[in-house]
Amino acid sequence: MAKPRRSYRPAVKFRKKACVSAAPDVFKGMMVEATLRESDFLYERTFEEDWSSVFKFLLAWTNDWAAAEDLTQETFLRLWRSRDRVDWSEPVLPWLLVTGRRLATDRFRALRRRVLGTPPPSTFDDSLHDRWLDVQAAMAGLSGLERTAVVMTLILSTPTAETAELLGTTPGAIRAAIARAREKLEDAR
Repeated sequence: MAKPRRSYRPAVKFRKKACVSAAPDVFKGMMVEATLRESDFLYERTFEEDWSSVFKFLLAWTNDWAAAEDLTQETFLRLWRSRDRVDWSEPVLPWLLVTGRRLATDRFRALRRRVLGTPPPSTFDDSLHDRWLDVQAAMAGLSGLERTAVVMTLILSTPTAETAELLGTTPGAIRAAIARAREKLEDAR
């Protein structure tokens, strides 16, 4: 007999806790205990059904068997901690995969910080700073169209026709603006 196909939704919805204010404390305790027993059973079933899927996903994500096992364990530990808030009528696998991916991403970030450490402070080059101030002053002497045309075509490598279309002008006007800008920048040099 074929296994029924499960439909997956993007996220697990958390149930709101029922509030029985008129019931005595004993009844409340019995309800909580019954809910926990039910969620324990559903957790165990989810663990048996989805552990291998989560592990395979994390193994593909990390390419490290031991790390995938650790991350899968941590993912199911987080599900265990929130088992009383999970809406078990919805599929839990998407929530598990997202949680596992986030844990793996955190692991990668921690490894990167450990391996690379803090970047060394950059040395400040006075001649580079002076040159930047010269370029900034020269660019300030250009008109808005000239400055935009230079940045888009020469720095960002946007085609002249596309630049003209974006700026609402003709390609000839863009080419003329670039020529004027080059002359002004050469004079400022």
